[in-house]
Amino acid sequence: MKTLILILALCVSAFCASFNTHDTVFVEQVIRDTVYIPIKSRTDTVIIKKEVSLQKQDSENKCCKPTEENPFGLDTTKYLRNDTSYTHHPIYLNFDLVSVLWMLADSSFTTIGGNLEVSLSRKNSIILLYRYSKIDYGHDTLDIYNGTITQHDIGMGYRHYFRPAKYSFYLDVGGFFLIRKYDYINTWDNTNLINERPHSRHDNGYYFAPYLHAGHIFRGKFVVVGIEYGMAYNSSSDKELLKNETSYITGGAQFDFRLNIGLGIL
Repeated sequence: MKTLILILALCVSAFCASFNTHDTVFVEQVIRDTVYIPIKSRTDTVIIKKEVSLQKQDSENKCCKPTEENPFGLDTTKYLRNDTSYTHHPIYLNFDLVSVLWMLADSSFTTIGGNLEVSLSRKNSIILLYRYSKIDYGHDTLDIYNGTITQHDIGMGYRHYFRPAKYSFYLDVGGFFLIRKYDYINTWDNTNLINERPHSRHDNGYYFAPYLHAGHIFRGKFVVVGIEYGMAYNSSSDKELLKNETSYITGGAQFDFRLNIGLGIL
């Protein structure tokens, strides 16, 4: 009996073992990645329109070579001329450089002058003027005169700027009170020579000279540079003596030309 039970147990174990097989199963792994597709920004349209607008403006101006600060080469001159943000000073002190050049070119004539500008606004000013001039006779051996004529010009004018900007054209109208001192001799006086020229003179003369000037000026932060030109009329009566003089010490119409350099103060 025991033998029979053992045989049955072995048969059952063998039968169960036939179903207990271990097989290898291969499973395919699927990997799914997320792909991001960039979409062009809508603001690109705005930038393109802006560039087209600037290029159109550049084609109209066509003046300047593009630079780092001005990549489209736009004409900025009009912005400079209309710039109202320049430094405006209530008082400007100006000196005439032409006076120095004149003295270097002609040793017989001395002149030095300038003005004080009192600014009422960005477009209107009162001008206070002064000039010293002197003629020396006797340098030319053919000249029958020996001595000097000196003159002090004290004037006032009104100036109007056409632009309240760094660069402007202006008109200047006013007048000078002239103090002229005569101190010369006519070497033909008291001789037997025919002498129809003005005679020796040692006195003072007082005259008035109205003027009308125009000019161009550039007003920087502190320094001012300008060109001024115009006419004046000297009311003195010594036209015969001063007929060869064209400016400042004259006996009639005179031409004025000045290169002013100044400084804004206060």
